[in-house]
Amino acid sequence: MSDDLEYLIAYSNLKNNLFSNQKHFCDRKLLNKFYKDISLGFPICLPANIKYFNYNKAKFYRIDKSEFAKKIFNTKNLNYIGVKKFFRYGDIFAHNVSIKFKYRDKLVKYHNNFIKLKKKILTIRKNNQKICAMQIRNVPHFGHEAIFKHILSRFDFLFLNPIFGIKKKNDFNNRQISIALNYIKKKYKRIFFMPIWTNFHYAGPREAFHHMHIRQNLGFSHFYVGRDHAGAESLYKVNAAANNVKKYKKNFIIKPFISAGGYYCSKCKNYVIKNQCRHKNLKNISGTEFRQYIRNKKIYVHADKKIQKLLFK
Repeated sequence: MSDDLEYLIAYSNLKNNLFSNQKHFCDRKLLNKFYKDISLGFPICLPANIKYFNYNKAKFYRIDKSEFAKKIFNTKNLNYIGVKKFFRYGDIFAHNVSIKFKYRDKLVKYHNNFIKLKKKILTIRKNNQKICAMQIRNVPHFGHEAIFKHILSRFDFLFLNPIFGIKKKNDFNNRQISIALNYIKKKYKRIFFMPIWTNFHYAGPREAFHHMHIRQNLGFSHFYVGRDHAGAESLYKVNAAANNVKKYKKNFIIKPFISAGGYYCSKCKNYVIKNQCRHKNLKNISGTEFRQYIRNKKIYVHADKKIQKLLFK
């Protein structure tokens, strides 16, 4: 999958009104609004010269890399994966573009995914069932499963709604996530699984808000926010996303559901939600370590063996 396909996916998202805070690719005025209000989430911008678009009527503007890194990613590190990804095609961006006719058929896949997902959510909510959506970009380990159980203790259903888009190197791919979450769906019965085609930005608290806007527009009433939501390279403090979401939750119709995350307690000999266990020395299960085990086709003790064997095939 080529990197520039991200912008075709973004265009489809905008046309389908996936984002409750943005209808078109960002112009300078809208970008300034994002700078001032973290609860708007992540701005969807289009670099110049992406092959899918006509730029004959476009209006161009430059984005200062340092300013964007500080105000959107809250970092001065211009080598952070999110910053590098955003500026990989340069610092000149455009709005007021149209898609080239020959690429319109490529939008069908993303449009149909959006329509099917909306219908599925609407069908579930017709029965007045309590349902919580969760973004997940990893094959789940037992720490994740502790979170699943915690959510299911409060809601009728959990809807695993991972993003299928352009990922950074070494992330689990769409096939691996599909295999794992289809297994989880059967294991727990009250779990639904259906992905959404949109994009990753690795923007931590900003992206938690971005994900809330997406799930609000999809029709979910609740959304789970994790302890390191959409972060990478240990840039963000633990619970930074959750703390920001609590602060601005009145800006949303959708309600956040937050926990302190799943850990292994050697005293209880079980996987627990932090603060629901009286013991203090809890093991944080490493997603990075788990991915390394999967790549090397070795069984990871803190994850379901059956999932791992399915992936090894």
